[in-house]
Amino acid sequence: MSFTPYVFGTGIAGWTFLQRTQAQQQEVYEKSPILDRQVQDFKERITSIQSSEQLLDDYSLLQVTLGAFGLDEDIGNRAFIQKVLDSDLSDSKSFVNRLNDSRYLALAKTFGFNSPDGPQLPSAKGGSEFAGISTADDLLSNATLLKKALDNVGLKGMENNQFFLQKVLESDLSDPDSFANKLTDTRFADFAKQFEFNKPPEYDSSIQALVSEFNQHTDGLASADDLLEDEELLQAVIDTFDLERTSKDFLRRVLNSDTTDPDSFVNQLEDTRYLNVSRAFGFGYPDIGAMTDPDELLLNPELLADALDLFNVSDRGETFLRQVLESDLSDPNSFVNQPDNIAYYDFAEAFQGTWPDYVSKMQVFSDEITDKLDSLSTATELVFDLNLFEASLDIFGLSHRDSDFNVMIKTLDSDLSSEISYANLHHDNNMKAMAYAFSFNKGEVAQDYPDGFADELADLYTTRQFEIEIGNSDPNMRLALALERELQAVADEGGSENAHWYNIMGSPPLRTIFETALALPSGFGQLDLERQLVEMKDRAFSSFGTTHPADLLEPDMLDQFRRRFLLMTDLGGF
Repeated sequence: MSFTPYVFGTGIAGWTFLQRTQAQQQEVYEKSPILDRQVQDFKERITSIQSSEQLLDDYSLLQVTLGAFGLDEDIGNRAFIQKVLDSDLSDSKSFVNRLNDSRYLALAKTFGFNSPDGPQLPSAKGGSEFAGISTADDLLSNATLLKKALDNVGLKGMENNQFFLQKVLESDLSDPDSFANKLTDTRFADFAKQFEFNKPPEYDSSIQALVSEFNQHTDGLASADDLLEDEELLQAVIDTFDLERTSKDFLRRVLNSDTTDPDSFVNQLEDTRYLNVSRAFGFGYPDIGAMTDPDELLLNPELLADALDLFNVSDRGETFLRQVLESDLSDPNSFVNQPDNIAYYDFAEAFQGTWPDYVSKMQVFSDEITDKLDSLSTATELVFDLNLFEASLDIFGLSHRDSDFNVMIKTLDSDLSSEISYANLHHDNNMKAMAYAFSFNKGEVAQDYPDGFADELADLYTTRQFEIEIGNSDPNMRLALALERELQAVADEGGSENAHWYNIMGSPPLRTIFETALALPSGFGQLDLERQLVEMKDRAFSSFGTTHPADLLEPDMLDQFRRRFLLMTDLGGF
């Protein structure tokens, strides 16, 4: 037999009873067989949903989803809910952004079907009062917001420990060995999690990650160890070149290999992607400037080709090039000083004197693409930017001389989410790696649900169902139960004081509570919005000494406001 929650009395007396028994009643209610089965099924299956259509076609999942946002009555409004879920959240004129009821926006944000951010936890703050805080120093210098952030996680009274708090705030929360994560009191990690100042940046593609992280080394990378010790850059390299995450000792040998030597470590590996990454960074590249014997250069085909390309001259055979390199530059009659050979003069002069500093393929690529990263969006743009295209082919070990523009565009533009796309079926792993690195066409990207998504929605659902059952006994008690959650949701949306009031007006339960607590007359909602705003703020100040709704979330103020609402309902002001 199922348990039905109940309340004795009305108004403040009923609320006192409910406060005393709520935890016990809710625990028993959530163990009801039907509700428990429904919730367990939801938890098991909700993160498999990949589109609004899938959600709308599954009545059981949709019922819990809508119930979690207090939208139970919309279970039959399929077309309306689909327009909500598929709205472009970034467009202020989209369907959901034009609705007065903020619950629909919360639903759309949570699933993020048409948002680059994807699914979000319902509790995630989109634009809180901390929106203007971008560094630890910003927060520590703002006493009001610092106190608020500490109070949020139960660390009241810690405001003066500035040095300690700065170390907490600047911790990398993704690193289990960071300062905040090693503290026994987990509240400090929760405090830092509100801001995540040291959170690694998120990138749209591995190429963007590679170049951005590489450019952090403004003085360049002096050695393979510099790369291996930079975890973000190393991961970007692995992702870009589609490598396996192997030991650093193995990668060090790869990176330090002389790629021009057929007997070097990297040239013995079957997987040419390791050769590509070694060539890209060139830590083991021979120092031509230290060579004195022309044979050291002439008998190394790859090194010679690079050297000739550097001076834009062609390979006219070993005998010819030897005569060039051994010429007496000061003798006008020497071989290299003959009119037919003068193009090779700079080449010979550099070999005999000072060879230009080596510039890695990765550095050339970075120089070409850095200013174009934000605007480069199609394969065609890449292929027809010849300098960038050549630099891109170089780091992936592809020949620009043999590349067919049409084939490259077809490969780079193919749908990466399809197993039968041109990129995924291409015989050359280097081409496939390049297509994934740029990710011009990701295709249908799977919904990536954050940890705790199913549990948080299920908890919201069971809590609201409990409130509904209480509401069957006393509708006003249901509103009193929901007050803190609904008001907190408004505060979490951030924005100005007036924006908070407009969100309250757009929330049916909050509008009812505020109109009752502030003794506003019937028909008040028919007034012009600006008139409603002024009247609500005036009455809030008269009754509670504040015009900012967020101030009502202070524990004492919240209790006073709730009791005022319940008193007014008992007096018949509702």
